Amino acid sequence: MKFIYKERGVASVIGTLFALLLGVTILSAFMTQYVPVYMKTNEFQHDNELLSQVSEMKTIIDLYVATGQVNFSFTAPLTLGANGIPIFAPSSPSNLLINTSGNPLISLNFITAGQNLYFNSSGYFYVKTLNSYYPQENIIFINGAIIRENVNQNSSIIFVGPSFSISSLSGSTILNMYLYTLIGPFYSYTGIDTQNLQFNILSITKNSFPTNSANLTISNNFAKVFLSWYNEKSSLYGYSNINTNGNEITFYNIKQVNIVQAYIYVQDTSQLTT
Repeated sequence: MKFIYKERGVASVIGTLFALLLGVTILSAFMTQYVPVYMKTNEFQHDNELLSQVSEMKTIIDLYVATGQVNFSFTAPLTLGANGIPIFAPSSPSNLLINTSGNPLISLNFITAGQNLYFNSSGYFYVKTLNSYYPQENIIFINGAIIRENVNQNSSIIFVGPSFSISSLSGSTILNMYLYTLIGPFYSYTGIDTQNLQFNILSITKNSFPTNSANLTISNNFAKVFLSWYNEKSSLYGYSNINTNGNEITFYNIKQVNIVQAYIYVQDTSQLTT
């Protein structure tokens, strides 16, 4: 009888161990197979959501500037953080940075009537996605362009380009350039909630100048990407009288430069005082 009871006890222990082993195996498979795939998808979708939100901001700004809507304001959301899995994987936070320092990031200069004129664009904001499974990205708004930067691979593309065109009037080539300057308080925030950015179009000036050539200087970290974009865009307009040297593009054989300058105040609504 004692021997029989011992066998029963051993069987119970073995059964329990098998049950625990099965549970650990299932949990291990869940953590190593399901969680990474699910979180990578979440982070990818969140990055695309940010691109969509920033693109909507750009569209509204471009529309206001193109139609001359001065002193108009609007508020738009930015969703920070990709959803996680309770207990198993935390949400992936994002960092929002608004930098409105007056340092020129893009400059256009040319000679007209014996004067050397300079027109500048400054200020930018970006969201950095602090992803754990999908590559970390920066979604950057600068001079009306949206740049998508892969932080892990140190590569970037212009997702949506700035307002720029080359036209022809009576056989003369005309360069059309939009320059956006962002002003407002510096702001940095990291979290997994929704932040709201408020934009106010303070002023818009439109000028036309006769000239023979113009130099576009890119003074930011994405000079190579901008230079490539402007070259490709010029080719699409059938314009080839262009030369790239360092971080500068020279447009030759043009007769007129049309410049639209917009000053845009931007701040996070959490900075607003009541």
